Amino acid sequence: MERIEGTKKWDASAYWKEQDFQTLHLQHWIFTHQLGYLLHPKISVGSKPLKIADVACGNASAWLLDLARQHPEHQYVGLDITPAHFPAAGNLPPNIRLHVLDAFAELPSEYVGAFDIVSIRTIYSAVIDNNVKPLLSNLLKMLKPGGYLQWVENDASTLTARAPEGTGMDAMTSVASIQKFFSRHQGKMDPEWLHNLRPTLEQHGCEVLAVDTIEPFPELSRAWSDNLLMVWIGLPGRLPEQAIPLPQVPGLPASLSRQSLGDLVMESAAEASQGAWAAMNQRVVVGRKSR
Repeated sequence: MERIEGTKKWDASAYWKEQDFQTLHLQHWIFTHQLGYLLHPKISVGSKPLKIADVACGNASAWLLDLARQHPEHQYVGLDITPAHFPAAGNLPPNIRLHVLDAFAELPSEYVGAFDIVSIRTIYSAVIDNNVKPLLSNLLKMLKPGGYLQWVENDASTLTARAPEGTGMDAMTSVASIQKFFSRHQGKMDPEWLHNLRPTLEQHGCEVLAVDTIEPFPELSRAWSDNLLMVWIGLPGRLPEQAIPLPQVPGLPASLSRQSLGDLVMESAAEASQGAWAAMNQRVVVGRKSR
């Protein structure tokens, strides 16, 4: 199913280009707390100056800055499809540069074989119809022989509402189900490519050093819900005024409108204040390009 009758086609890339930058900071904090590292322990940094790329870097004020503080001897390049959230170049350390790059398009020659480490995070919503090949091809082209690829994702297919016993989570469950449905069916975001990243990398001649799945930490329940609510609150305005029917799928309401989704988001926020939350697994894959 590509679309629901009467609705506009979901444009994930356009939505994320317009996202409030504050969600990016909170996402980074959640990732850092849960993973416990910026670079996976399997990645050898050493003392030699390296060139490190952050693809889909967003505001570049989170992962890049933290890593540059830990390892100021390296050179860092942040790349994103839009400069909308970039800080002014004069406000950045001299070893961090930011550039616009569509990671799915043809790779500019200056980036081919240029990096010792390439990191990419939360690109899930931009991979449509499982077609990760153009992106993966570019990421591997960017690496020097023997270079490392660190891929970190929120596995949106595992988004689940949770709550302590006796706490209501009806609205939170409905909104999570709606997000998963729209992502899968209108956004055509299928998790198969993510779940198959190990064999895909191996087919491309990479040594896979780690495949880790991290379940959401309950102590971060409020951070998880705040992060998701900041995303959800931007969704109602993208719906038509009129109610549109939804398929009879468990967890989905019979219909959805701008008003009804807005109400569900506000009800979810109230449930979150009582302890309900929604979160998903994180998945980390580390590969090393053949020499």
